Amino acid sequence: MKKYVFKENEKLDSLVDYLLSKPNLEAILLNGELGAGKTALTSEIAKKLGEKKQVISPTFNTILVYDKLVHIDAYKLKGDLFAFEDYFEDKLVVIEWAKNIKHNFKRYIEIEVYFDKHQNHVFEIKKEVM
Repeated sequence: MKKYVFKENEKLDSLVDYLLSKPNLEAILLNGELGAGKTALTSEIAKKLGEKKQVISPTFNTILVYDKLVHIDAYKLKGDLFAFEDYFEDKLVVIEWAKNIKHNFKRYIEIEVYFDKHQNHVFEIKKEVM
């Protein structure tokens, strides 16, 4: 699968453009190390979608809903996303710590986010279901 490597503070445009080029993409499922860039990626996706509000980590809220994006932190979640599904309509859903939950998305991309030995941010696409 594809792997994107970025230095600290490097623009994530190539990855964001790739993700947003996928027609009818419902969700981006992010897993990986703390501080490796999950929220930074979500913020860049939101900007490309034209989101005017600043995207912040939903750690304390679990879910933050924007005009074109739903951002979920599943770190403390178990089970499925049924309680949140009303917010998904016509929005791209980005889930951090997605391995902690079950989902019903039909079109999604799963990405592992981590640091390499040079402390670069690595975004490795593990699965694409279209």
